[in-house]
Amino acid sequence: MKNTIKIVLLGVIGFSLLVYLTVPKNLGNNSSEQNMNLTINSLPRFFDIVGGNPYTKFEEHFRSGEEKYIIFLNHDALAVFKDLYKKTNKNIVFVANISNTPWLIKQIAVNGELEKMYKNSKIALINDSDGMFVNSLGLNDNQQNKYFIYKLNSDETITKIKESTVKLGALEKGLTPDELESTLNEIVKNLN
Repeated sequence: MKNTIKIVLLGVIGFSLLVYLTVPKNLGNNSSEQNMNLTINSLPRFFDIVGGNPYTKFEEHFRSGEEKYIIFLNHDALAVFKDLYKKTNKNIVFVANISNTPWLIKQIAVNGELEKMYKNSKIALINDSDGMFVNSLGLNDNQQNKYFIYKLNSDETITKIKESTVKLGALEKGLTPDELESTLNEIVKNLN
């Protein structure tokens, strides 16, 4: 019995240590000057699309002369935006800002949950697990219920359109149909 308790205790300590050691450093860049000069060339050239091909090429989702919305979704926003495709036909790509999630948790739970959540969405979701998109746009706010809307303009510049929040705890507790409808309608207004 004592050996079993020791093994369980050591397992818990080992797992906790592994999670602690794999928590990424703050990936955001505090430089506000970087936000002034964002262009299509600021974006990473290879990335993972959830439910798609690993290491997707840049040209498959971003083209010169094409206008597109790039929406960064922190933790709770992921639950709200999955149904945005039902409300708009704008050219959009989502970026799941999960770069500060410990590596082990990403491998065990996050990647599978993202696939399950976005399997019916018509909007591509980029898995930014390594923080390349976060770094390229100098985004340093990981508040769990926040989202950020950027627009890739036809002149290849990128401008920030909106920064806002969704209901805190939306991913774990969910939203009522009325709350979801109201939030999605507010988001669509920002895309016009």
